Amino acid sequence: MRRTEVELPTVLIFATGGTIGMHDLGKGLEIDPNFGEILEHRANEIALRLGYRARVNQLQPAIESANADEETAPKIARAIRARVGAMRASAVVVTHGTDTLAYTASRLAFELADLGVPVTITGSQFPHGAEQTDAFDNLSLAIRTVTQANPKAPVSVAFGGTVIPAVRATKSDAEGLIAFRAERKLGGAPRGLPQRSVDGGSSIARVVTFRFTPGVNAADLLAAVGGGPDALVLECYGAGNAPMAQRGIADALAEVSARMPVVAVTQCALGSVDTERYAVGRQFAATGVIGGSDLTLEAAIAKVGYLIDQGFTRPEIAELMPHNLVGELTPSAA
Repeated sequence: MRRTEVELPTVLIFATGGTIGMHDLGKGLEIDPNFGEILEHRANEIALRLGYRARVNQLQPAIESANADEETAPKIARAIRARVGAMRASAVVVTHGTDTLAYTASRLAFELADLGVPVTITGSQFPHGAEQTDAFDNLSLAIRTVTQANPKAPVSVAFGGTVIPAVRATKSDAEGLIAFRAERKLGGAPRGLPQRSVDGGSSIARVVTFRFTPGVNAADLLAAVGGGPDALVLECYGAGNAPMAQRGIADALAEVSARMPVVAVTQCALGSVDTERYAVGRQFAATGVIGGSDLTLEAAIAKVGYLIDQGFTRPEIAELMPHNLVGELTPSAA
């Protein structure tokens, strides 16, 4: 006997904001107050063809993704956990603005690794009502992805006709429909998330970045942490090199590393940090900087922030950063 719509398994569509839910009434793109109804209708059309029903929940207030902060992804994760439990949802699709989608996706890969239902994140380059919109193609891809995935599948990004690991995703095109890439493949068999070492605090860790370029000096580096972040991710040259001959850089790195976790990733699209390769890299590592292997910038921010929020200390984080927890790095690159 054919099941009624109410009896079908549920796909939770969690709308957080972004271009996909906007329209232009002549004053530039702004949030469309009717998007929830439109989304529910279109998502249900797609889901019913796959033997599911869709239920839409919306983050309140919706966010312009460029305004995302350190609390955005953990807030989304908490809301998803609550709604999956209440709805007994079998799968989750998150719609999100593209500007910070890769950052949120990387953090959700850690936050929801043990959720027990597949999760994918999508969005669009053009608003849902635009003639050339990619909104519903991406939504369809995302729903098909989660309804066909293993419940323990890693969190993914479905966009522009491709599905990539969330923890490897980077936005690579500001205009094209294929907006995200994952040049680094998902890491091998992950060891899983570690148990919390102590009770985490109520605040969410704030992680900032600093990019080495010719001309930066120690004062610039210290200014980058002048706002009192909880961790720093350094975007380094090549295999993890920094301008160690620059006056005061070594002392500044040592000073910052003594106060907070400092993680080094490469500026290159491919490859990994190996501070043993060059003498300058060894000088760099001697200041206390933690090698980030082949983590993307987004994944490095997500991982160190997640570990801090779980209550791990700086020495514990230094021990855990080189290990593949949810597919975020290549074990051989550690």
